[in-house]
Amino acid sequence: HHTTFEPNWNSMQRSMQRVALSSSKRALSKLQRRGFIAPAYNLAKKIMPKISDTEAAALNSGTICFDRELFKGSPSTKDLVSKYSVKLTPEEQSFLDNEVEVLCEMLDNYQIDLDQNLPPEVWRYI
Repeated sequence: HHTTFEPNWNSMQRSMQRVALSSSKRALSKLQRRGFIAPAYNLAKKIMPKISDTEAAALNSGTICFDRELFKGSPSTKDLVSKYSVKLTPEEQSFLDNEVEVLCEMLDNYQIDLDQNLPPEVWRYI
């Protein structure tokens, strides 16, 4: 009767990850002691482009899940509405109910399509 050795790949993988993590921590610690990290970070800060206020707001907005769906081409407005409660201020609601409603009543899609422009009275109203 011959026994064969079958390695436990999950266990080996976890062990390798622990060794790699431990080695990474030691290497990082050595680099910090030698004064390498701070100068490298400062250099990176100088050569990296600064992000705009808009980019910073987008990164901090917390809508990563919806953005991911949007870029995949499969956004679900139902999911968006269920995750985020959007409330209009009374001023915003009034604007929609009044000015926007008046503007919509002024529009004739067929005529706009023919003229390839809005009528002058619409431009004045806007």
